[in-house]
Amino acid sequence: MEGSCTVPNQQRLNIAALVSGMMKGAIIGLVSMLTDIRNYSNAKGTGQVFSFNLADEDSEIRVSVFGTNLRTHHYLCKNATAVRVSGGWLKASNSMYNSTDNELEMTLSVDKDGVLVASNEIVQQRKAQYIKIGVLSTFTLRKKVDIRGVISSTMAQREIQTKRGTTTNLAKVTLVDDSASSVSCTFWADSASLVNHWTVGDTLEVQGAQVQEYGNDISLNCTRANVRQYPANDSDLTEWFERAQSSQQIFEPVQKTQSTARPPDNQEVRRDTFVFQCSPEMFASFRNVQIMQVRCGDDEIIFSRDKRGGDVSLGQMESTPIAGPSHSTINEDD
Repeated sequence: MEGSCTVPNQQRLNIAALVSGMMKGAIIGLVSMLTDIRNYSNAKGTGQVFSFNLADEDSEIRVSVFGTNLRTHHYLCKNATAVRVSGGWLKASNSMYNSTDNELEMTLSVDKDGVLVASNEIVQQRKAQYIKIGVLSTFTLRKKVDIRGVISSTMAQREIQTKRGTTTNLAKVTLVDDSASSVSCTFWADSASLVNHWTVGDTLEVQGAQVQEYGNDISLNCTRANVRQYPANDSDLTEWFERAQSSQQIFEPVQKTQSTARPPDNQEVRRDTFVFQCSPEMFASFRNVQIMQVRCGDDEIIFSRDKRGGDVSLGQMESTPIAGPSHSTINEDD
């Protein structure tokens, strides 16, 4: 459904205040990370889908749009200054496909209750929270971070074969900053072509890079990140980098620590036990959890706490659909 930029009787909500279930109101934001339209076919039928990130002043969320003919909606997202979304279904986000830090993501069925229109309301762009490269080891794997650094080396785009036997493009750059540290940033698929336009000395501002590991080092997957490039002579970091080069400063790769490392692959567990590896500071949060949701393909397992006591074990288990009956649950990137 598209049309006027005003939708009556729809309270404007902040993205950060959204909760699971049917969205009762509307959100307005700026579009980024817009994907192409893709056709899909599954047991629930056929249709089209595309996704984007929607950001307001304080937060952002991934939105997947479903329908039979999405060309008009896709054009709107590509060209509108801001968009207004209502009638969406909110569910736990899938970090494999989600480049935001939001614990929720939205599915929007425009053939049913979903509304996606252009908006003339003013939306301030979310401010990046840049961190020093040297502190990347304090973040857990898959965490999204914002960094700013200077390119010290590049690996040009090349075609490689994946484990599935398909081919894709890969390119890399190494970023450094005044923490005397370096990190390798990878760009896969279409994003790899960006590296062709960059050179040593350019400054990159990267929002939404994903923390990963490569050997004993931390790396960043920037495929789904928002990247802004400044030429070597058009950055406040230019003079600093020139001095660092003149003094032959050494930049050490950021190494993973216990807080970022994964559990050993050979870790033995009982067959009726599933182990989640979390950072120590997460324990206090789990003590207050009443319901835990685990997504398994098209199914969702819900663990609810035994209310007879205050211990942290979770009791009964049941399987429920991920979304309501009027919403498709296909992952746009599958």
